[in-house]
Amino acid sequence: MRGSIPFFTRSVVSGGVILLLIILPLASIACLNIPNPEEFQVDLPSESKLLPNGMMVVVYSDSTGERRTHITIHRVLRVLPGRYPSLPELRDPQYKIMETDGTIGPMTYLLKANALYYGEGTDSLGFPQKSWIDPEEDGLNGNEHSVSLVG
Repeated sequence: MRGSIPFFTRSVVSGGVILLLIILPLASIACLNIPNPEEFQVDLPSESKLLPNGMMVVVYSDSTGERRTHITIHRVLRVLPGRYPSLPELRDPQYKIMETDGTIGPMTYLLKANALYYGEGTDSLGFPQKSWIDPEEDGLNGNEHSVSLVG
């Protein structure tokens, strides 16, 4: 028969359409596993801690201050003893300044503005429930990968 599609070809095409209809919703669910950039725009850290590997953990809490909601881990570029309110890096968007009270007095840390790791929620030990790595440290723009920060 001219003009008609053989049964095998129709079966393959129908199977492909059905498979596509199954895969598309799964792909959209996978896209939900990326951090929301708007949630990490808050610039009011509640706690920061220097890690032994030379990185700084910055913990953000909710408005009540009771629940830890977000965690970022930044590379430390420079450590300065004391406070420096007039650093030129304060106006540079590539840097983030953190001041803490150290054991021997105040300390100023110069960090990369964009974090290497992002985390949401925390468990009872303080580890994030969901975490992502941004290997390019270029901010939250969709190129992050989901990782596990605990063993």
